[in-house]
Amino acid sequence: MAADFYIAGIRKDKSTGHIQQLQVIKAGTKKTLITDREFVARLISLKHTTFQTIFLVKNEWRYGAMVHVFDDIFLATNANAKLEDNLESLPIF
Repeated sequence: MAADFYIAGIRKDKSTGHIQQLQVIKAGTKKTLITDREFVARLISLKHTTFQTIFLVKNEWRYGAMVHVFDDIFLATNANAKLEDNLESLPIF
């Protein structure tokens, strides 16, 4: 399944360590934008927008796991995905 957007990086809250912002790339473009985790969670919850992790490995993009929402505001990757596809494995920006 191709995603609408790819998550390429994370920024964590300094006091809690929770992911607060995401570096997002729209599918089919090279444009990168920064957005809040809560906004992405709401988009996914509407079930009209999909997100997937993406990793730059040796100057080539490697697609990771699909991202879903739990407890209405938190993001996670598929339970059966590789650990390396996890949101916590994305680079910090």
